[in-house]
Amino acid sequence: MIVAYFGRYKLFLLNITSASGLLTLGDYCAQIFYDKKKTLDKKRLFAACITGAALGIEGHYWYKFLDRIIAKATWHNAFKKVLCDQTVAAPIYTTTYIIGTSILEGRTSLNQLKDDTKQNFIPLYIADCVVFIPTQLINFRYISAYYRVPFMFSISFIFNFFLSAYKHTHEGHEK
Repeated sequence: MIVAYFGRYKLFLLNITSASGLLTLGDYCAQIFYDKKKTLDKKRLFAACITGAALGIEGHYWYKFLDRIIAKATWHNAFKKVLCDQTVAAPIYTTTYIIGTSILEGRTSLNQLKDDTKQNFIPLYIADCVVFIPTQLINFRYISAYYRVPFMFSISFIFNFFLSAYKHTHEGHEK
């Protein structure tokens, strides 16, 4: 019964764990190598882990939807999927990351969340476009649907490092 359950939800679990683990690893590396912290901020790592899980869930359902409406892996369809991904999903992912990590790190007032979003959204979205337009072209053209989210999050490890370093350097509160 357990094997049947995990077999049925294997892709979903793979997507969540890869997204969560790689976002957490990106934050860990940002704290160690960029912030040069001697003691890790566990609250920040937890925020990255949970936000990564949320992004994995979003990615799982988003890519299933895209594959259903744009099925064939042609260059023309890959460009259509990238256009959809960058105009619909990327703003949602960016907002999820900013709001999710902010709330889980204790910045819960509406003004703090607005400030975090206002300060971080545009630079992070632009960086997302620069990194993920070419990544997603490869992803949608050559990677099977089963490995799409893990591939994207594996490639995004460096981006996750940047996300964490940028957001935590530019926040208007004490670290």
